[in-house]
Amino acid sequence: MDQVRTIGEFIGVIRRRFFLMAFIVALGTLGAIYYALNQPSLYETHAALQIESAAVASQGTGAAVTTNGAAHRLTLIEQRLMARDSLVRVVDKLQLFSDGPPIPLNEKVNALRASVQIAQIKDGAQAWQPNITPSGLLISVTFGDPILAASIANEFLGSVLEENRKRKVERSEGALAFFSSEEERLGKEILLIEEEIAGFKSVNSDALLGGIASQRDQLGTLRETELEIEREIIAASSNAARQRQSVVDQQVARLEEQKSLIQQRIDRIEMVISAAPEVERALGSLNRRLRQLQDQYSVITTGRAEAEMGQLLDTADQSERFVVLETALVPEYAVSPSRKKLAMLGFIGSGFLACLVAFGLEMMNPAIRTSAQLERQLGIQPVVSIPFVTTTWEKRRRKLAWIGGLLALLLSLPLLLRTIAEKGLGGLIGGLFNRSANT
Repeated sequence: MDQVRTIGEFIGVIRRRFFLMAFIVALGTLGAIYYALNQPSLYETHAALQIESAAVASQGTGAAVTTNGAAHRLTLIEQRLMARDSLVRVVDKLQLFSDGPPIPLNEKVNALRASVQIAQIKDGAQAWQPNITPSGLLISVTFGDPILAASIANEFLGSVLEENRKRKVERSEGALAFFSSEEERLGKEILLIEEEIAGFKSVNSDALLGGIASQRDQLGTLRETELEIEREIIAASSNAARQRQSVVDQQVARLEEQKSLIQQRIDRIEMVISAAPEVERALGSLNRRLRQLQDQYSVITTGRAEAEMGQLLDTADQSERFVVLETALVPEYAVSPSRKKLAMLGFIGSGFLACLVAFGLEMMNPAIRTSAQLERQLGIQPVVSIPFVTTTWEKRRRKLAWIGGLLALLLSLPLLLRTIAEKGLGGLIGGLFNRSANT
């Protein structure tokens, strides 16, 4: 760039490349204006709600009065709201994307999902804690229509409140139904096990702890009786010489029969006594099962009472609840980039590009054009300066440049006419400045 060192030389470069630079600037500016006018206006609005603690603190641990945390509940609600069916309902209710050309439903759903942001409000001072309880919910909507943006945000706000109400009702009713069914089931099982224990005691009363002592006493008495009968048999046998043999035989037979009956009774009692430990184990197992069922029944009864209390608190709106902190208002200003700024950036960028092209061409053709350049390059002071004489070829090349510029202008003219036809001349100018004023 030894050819350009002074302001005059810089002006000379601009004068020589003026038409090329003007063409680049004009083309770039038109492109920037077209791009700016085709950028959609985006409006952003917010709606917020607050999570209030329960007015009446519950001391229970039942499923109806405990939750998995506000953060988990909000996450579930957000997932429901951002589900496809929920978004389709919002699209149909608010008639979104109905003004322009028809687009597929999936694209509408994806566009709405991208326009809505749901974030939990948390205390920044507690960010170091692993589990932070959110204090609220912020719904942000970015949309091309300010009225629809506010409507979408308020629709989602109402859906959050409705989903929270449904979840509380489902939770309390589900918990109450569960505890009621479990209470009924355990009550039936306890009744059955009690009947089984009563029948078991009735069948095995002799082998139970209370009857074993009497069985042992009876066993001792029977054995003494057996010994007495044996003595009588011996005595009867020893008196056989003094009595008739038939009488002795009858007496011995009768005593043997008595002894046999006593022996059967002894065997039966010994069998009962030997089976007593197993009977006690079986009875203990039944009693343990009964105690387990009674403990479960006690827990279920407590849970049912807590479920009823939780349902009562939800009905009276005394449990943890969501309160609207701020409804979405219609935004007055767009948040998308200013059209005027985009056009100005296009103009400045085109000018910078035109300067680069002009100076690049000068570097590709480093001709000595002034006496100052001659003196700098060769160290010789010129005696006389002959003015530049335009040749026929140069005149022809200049005409070709003019024709090329006109052709480029004609090629860009349909683009400008199309923009004017779509927005009008006033809209073309007002779109730039009004958008700039709004942002």
